[in-house]
Amino acid sequence: MLTADRSNPACDSKLGGNSGHPLNLIPFFGRIKPFPGRGIVYTLIWNTIFATVFAAFWIIFDPHVHLMRVLWVNLVAANCIGFFIHGGFALGRRLVGRWLQGASFAARAFYYSIVSIIGVFAGYALGSTLLDWPQLWTSVLSPEGATSILLLSLIISATLATIFFARERQAKAEMEFQRERARVEAAEKQTRVAQLQLLEAQIEPHFLYNTLANVISLIDAEPATAKHMIERLIDYLRRAAAATCSAEATLGRQVELLRAYLDLIVLRMGSRLSYRIDVPPELAALPLPPMLLQPVVENAIKHGLEPKIAGGEVSVTARRQGDRLLLAVTDNGLGVRATRAAGSTGLGLANLRARLSTMHGVRATLAIEDRQPGTRVTIELPMLTEEQPA
Repeated sequence: MLTADRSNPACDSKLGGNSGHPLNLIPFFGRIKPFPGRGIVYTLIWNTIFATVFAAFWIIFDPHVHLMRVLWVNLVAANCIGFFIHGGFALGRRLVGRWLQGASFAARAFYYSIVSIIGVFAGYALGSTLLDWPQLWTSVLSPEGATSILLLSLIISATLATIFFARERQAKAEMEFQRERARVEAAEKQTRVAQLQLLEAQIEPHFLYNTLANVISLIDAEPATAKHMIERLIDYLRRAAAATCSAEATLGRQVELLRAYLDLIVLRMGSRLSYRIDVPPELAALPLPPMLLQPVVENAIKHGLEPKIAGGEVSVTARRQGDRLLLAVTDNGLGVRATRAAGSTGLGLANLRARLSTMHGVRATLAIEDRQPGTRVTIELPMLTEEQPA
């Protein structure tokens, strides 16, 4: 009898934890939606299960006992103990619930043990009174009975504390997973928005105005050059439109669009601008979020090379480093200090850094280096496969 009742309260100590009722571990009960009084109903079911199990053990070891008497005694004692512990943990949640959430393993195990032990002794006291069986209470207070109850309660309470910590770690992992999924969804949404706005973002009005103005100025003097500029503009617009409509964004596609853009700028700036693109062919198929390279190149030309009388060169390189992709845009223009002094806000690069953070978190970085002369912007991000979304 003592063994049956000792096991019940310890298991019922889960009732007071923030992880829920132990019956929730059984899929059938875990799927039932919460309803008023569910904790009490579940506690009654839980107590009845243990009373039945340990009554069966009692009958096995002592076949001559009266079946109904054994069932009744175990049922009364188990429910007295179980509901005392249930109430103890309910009271504990109100009094020390916040402290318990941040408590150490040892402190929490001690808390579970104290509540369980008090519930056991209080349950036995009430049970012996209801059953009018003073010998039950006497056996509990005996050295052997008290020691066995204390030891078993401590062991099972420590086990429950371990289970609670494991559940909390699982809950935290689930929260992290949900956060990561939300971040990925936000990144995908931002990518879709970027693709829809790609044409508008890439073709700034001043870029079109300047290009068309150059075409007009060249029509009479250099009609072949004007025609070539129109052809390159058409090529650029076609590629930009294709990038807007395409569901796939790769490093190779961005390089093609970037090359068309730079050809136009070269026609406009003449010998003042040269460019170099060094992207290994094996990296061309790598997925890459749209509009990563062009804002950096535009920034280099607009703030670094165009204001410089002698112009200069801009280079774009891509390298694989383990499971990382390194993209670099380098120019020999005026440099970071001069462009800041001229009033550049760096908004384009700030927006790009924010996009990288949204899409890849701390796994992606954007670094700006003043090379004197010129500037180097390096983008480092995780290497994506063709199966992974960019």
